[in-house]
This record gives sequence, structure tokens and C-alpha cells, in this order.
Amino acid sequence: MKIYWTLKSIPELKKLSPGDRGRRWQSAYKLAFRHWQTRGGIVICGILAGAGAYFAGMAGTVISAGLGGFIYGQIVTHVVLKYYRYRLQGEAG
Repeated sequence: MKIYWTLKSIPELKKLSPGDRGRRWQSAYKLAFRHWQTRGGIVICGILAGAGAYFAGMAGTVISAGLGGFIYGQIVTHVVLKYYRYRLQGEAG
């Protein structure tokens, strides 16, 4: 699985201006919440943050929530690329 660090690292968005890149991403991102994978990513993020708080206090919460957020970001990017690639390319739909 390829890791996407920024919107610019997504091939469909690479050559666009930052404003256009953001608009197209937001258009597809909103639709990603229709899928169980995205909701599962949110749950994973919450579980990791809670486990960090329970086992390691504030520092554990911050680190675990950061890890959970990263995992969630990769999951939502996977969903967008799988189902809504046409939105990133700017086609009507």
C-alpha cells in the first residue's frame, strides 16, 4: 500500500494548483463517509487515542491519537482513490 503524505503526492492531484487541489479533494472526501472503511478508520483513531490515554497518560494520548490520525488519513485516501477517483480528475459526476 502506497503512503500518501500530502495531497500533492496523489497522482491525480499532483499537477493542479493548491486551490484546485483542495476543492477537488474536499468534493471527494465528503463522499468517503458513505463507506464502512472510513467509519472504521475513525473508530481505530478513537480506540488508539483512548488506549494511549488509559495506558500512558497525556503523552500516550498525543502519540496514539497522532498514529490513529495517520492511519485514518491513509484509509480515507484509499477509499477516495478506489471509489471517487473521477472527482479528483475533475470529471462530472
